[in-house]
Amino acid sequence: MLNVLNDGLNHSANSLAKYFKCSLASIHFLVSQLQKYNVDVVNIDGYGIRLNKPIVWLDTELIARHTLMKSERFDLRLFDIIDSTNNYLLSQLKRNTLIQRSSPVVIAEFQTNGRGREGRIWQCGFGNGLMFSLCWRFEKGVSDLSGLSLVVGIAILRVLRSYSIPNINIKWPNDILCNYYKLAGILIEIRGEVCGPSCAVIGIGINFNLSKSIIPLIGQRVTDLSSVTGNLIDRNLVLGKLLSELYNVLDDFAYYGFSYFKKEWISYHSYEGCEVDLIIPNGLTITGIVDGVTDDGAICLLTLEGRKSFNVGNISIRPRIQ
Repeated sequence: MLNVLNDGLNHSANSLAKYFKCSLASIHFLVSQLQKYNVDVVNIDGYGIRLNKPIVWLDTELIARHTLMKSERFDLRLFDIIDSTNNYLLSQLKRNTLIQRSSPVVIAEFQTNGRGREGRIWQCGFGNGLMFSLCWRFEKGVSDLSGLSLVVGIAILRVLRSYSIPNINIKWPNDILCNYYKLAGILIEIRGEVCGPSCAVIGIGINFNLSKSIIPLIGQRVTDLSSVTGNLIDRNLVLGKLLSELYNVLDDFAYYGFSYFKKEWISYHSYEGCEVDLIIPNGLTITGIVDGVTDDGAICLLTLEGRKSFNVGNISIRPRIQ
């Protein structure tokens, strides 16, 4: 149904029933089912059925072509619908069924149980965004991977800034903002030994072309690439570029650690030099002026008690309301 409607034209229920060789009731049922996946379907009596926004379908061959790397470097797996790309890789790690010679990348058009930081749900309609997870193996132990989410943010920002998008920055520790609206997020889950080796499942979600029905469900200020650029950017091209950039930064991170990227990350931070509130998991709020990050990626604040760093639990950062 989505493939047929993706031409942007109005299709009558009768013509669709004839095409699919089914009843009119089946067509109306199918259209109603698309709403479960937050697809914007326009259904006007007398005018027909069409998609409000076209879908640029993901294609593993196109993605691989745009990575500009040897094909065996990444093992690309594309799903129409999956519960969670992170969950898929974590279960594969647990069963020890991942191929060792390549980095598995799981991509989905739609997640039924997409996850974000702090147990939040990652909301995105079918084909509205780029949702994928990458499993990367490190010889380092779990304790040596501090700052990894910040490095991944750098890779995303480098790629998105190549599209000349203005006012795009990072919010510590793992959000990408455009004009202070959330554009992308990162969820990293690490498994391994204290002294190594370890594996990081790196989940990334980027909003490309959000449907009207999904925005009220998100619960925070969000934007997407089509809104900020005025164009429908090819997700295959962005993912190909991003995988190449991730390969470079993760390779450097494994060798040099976060300190190698520290200066660049600070230059990207949305709230550098701003007064903010840090909300600690125990409910305590700490106010101060953002003053960079440490060599392991902890946020630094200039407070009334002096310069302090924070990097424990699920800390939230909010701009100070004057």
